[in-house]
Amino acid sequence: QPAAHSARSDRRCSLAAPPRPPASCSMEPGEYDALVARANANTSAAAELLQAMRTHKIRQPELVVLHGGRLLSGSQRKLGGEVWTVMEQVFFAAVELGMDSWRDYCLKQLSNKFPSSVRVERLKGVHAESCQKWAEAKKIYQKILADKPEDMVTHKRLIALNKVRGKTAEAIEEMNKYLETFSTDTEVWHELAELYIEASSLQRAVFCFEELMVSNPRSVYHILTYAELLYSTQDYELSRKYFSLAAYLDGACLRALWGLIAVSMALAEKDKVNEKMGQLRTFTIERLTHAYSGVGAHGKLAIGLLKNGLSFS
Repeated sequence: QPAAHSARSDRRCSLAAPPRPPASCSMEPGEYDALVARANANTSAAAELLQAMRTHKIRQPELVVLHGGRLLSGSQRKLGGEVWTVMEQVFFAAVELGMDSWRDYCLKQLSNKFPSSVRVERLKGVHAESCQKWAEAKKIYQKILADKPEDMVTHKRLIALNKVRGKTAEAIEEMNKYLETFSTDTEVWHELAELYIEASSLQRAVFCFEELMVSNPRSVYHILTYAELLYSTQDYELSRKYFSLAAYLDGACLRALWGLIAVSMALAEKDKVNEKMGQLRTFTIERLTHAYSGVGAHGKLAIGLLKNGLSFS
């Protein structure tokens, strides 16, 4: 069996989630650190740590390979029925870290145990990605989807395969196909919006955020981003309404207040005698001035800009 501390290579998994710090999990303060400390002392605590990392979606691949590798090397019996789950966990961590020996060992063991498993077939696709065998990985995923078109995870891996290769148009096409079937998947709607923004297709990004707001109408982030996209597409009146909604939901949101300043300036250019725009402008400047009062040098600069640097005439 491979050593738990094998050297890293430069390759990385082509579909790795953004780094997620342990603090983001729902464990009590200090609970995770205590669990890590205990894992160094005995194998039972190491197995408990790996289970907690799976449950709370904590991403620290170095710890997974360290403790998972130790358990797989000498304590597989203690894992009982969880041995295959831990082996898959170590596989993904090894792929991310470029630890080829652990990656290959885990895949071989899982393939021998579950020769007809769709899940293991998907792992073979991940293995091909980590070796930069893009065509082989794509073929594996397409074969899985031909037999099981409802497989969401494989759809997402096919999307990621296009993204990591810089094939934005193909990734967008795959996402749109996916959303035709799984229209409530907010993560993919958000990812699609980001790709549209990168491609300067702002109107399409606007549509994506409309879908996101349907799923979560009180999300200040979605409302603000939608308002900013509307501003960028010069739909100032509708942008003003959504910046106002964000400011209503979170009165201390500086991003919403600065958005209102920007959109009111744009609207003032079109209608310089609009009394309501003047009232909105005055109200927003007062809120921002209050927010920046007593917060140091950068607060004074912001107040100075509000009082002297913004021209609405």
